[in-house]
Amino acid sequence: MEQTGSPRASGTGIATPGPALAFSMPAISPLTERPPYRYRDCKAVNILFTTDPTVLEELVPAPLKPDPDQPSVVYIGHFVLADYDLPYNEAGLLVPVLRDGRPAGSFAVVLYLDRANPIVGGREVYGWPKKDADEILIEEENGRIRAEVTRYGRRIISVTLAVRQTVDPIPERPKNPICFLKVIPSIQADAPPDVLKLNATVIDPDVIKELRVGEGTLEFGDSPYDPFLASIPIRQVLYSDVIIHDFTLGYGQVLVDYLADR
Repeated sequence: MEQTGSPRASGTGIATPGPALAFSMPAISPLTERPPYRYRDCKAVNILFTTDPTVLEELVPAPLKPDPDQPSVVYIGHFVLADYDLPYNEAGLLVPVLRDGRPAGSFAVVLYLDRANPIVGGREVYGWPKKDADEILIEEENGRIRAEVTRYGRRIISVTLAVRQTVDPIPERPKNPICFLKVIPSIQADAPPDVLKLNATVIDPDVIKELRVGEGTLEFGDSPYDPFLASIPIRQVLYSDVIIHDFTLGYGQVLVDYLADR
């Protein structure tokens, strides 16, 4: 009898790992290796803004609730997965959240990327809510930064930053968790998802090597493919910066397994 997880011969004559040994698909040559993932010399523009809390409640799953005392965050950046020499651009929307009335980090509502490998890997391993983008543009000239996300020909996020000063020394930032809803649908009709979990991870260490602050703007565009963005009012931009940082993305934890707990 073949032992579960032991290598077996495929139709090509190549020994392939059994299901218990395959970390990701395809089992014969996984797309994603195991964490941790090390990032180096990443550049990100961060915009902190206030909005309508009732709108955010529609974007955050229970048992989490939006934290009304903390601003939401949009970031657009250039990231380099160091171990694989894999550069890509990414943008995301993060909402600070509470759980049982206590701060629980941020909830990742949506992330946009311009390269397939980190999109699929982030979704498979963690449940990051990643989607494809036509283009994620980040340009800087004479201390002015312009960043945009275009998807299906529509500009859905626009950011500007006029850099005013470099901060030195750089203050430490709290290592708060980022939460995300991992959903893997079933192949069967009218069946519940195969996976439905609220997960979390902490970016640690996160070493900020350069910090510049300035005055920023933020706009969400209207698109039938991402209609929720246009429903988020931008009341006030409270803080804007651009950072250069190194960080490591390791394993995380399951906060809620909705299928097990139902």
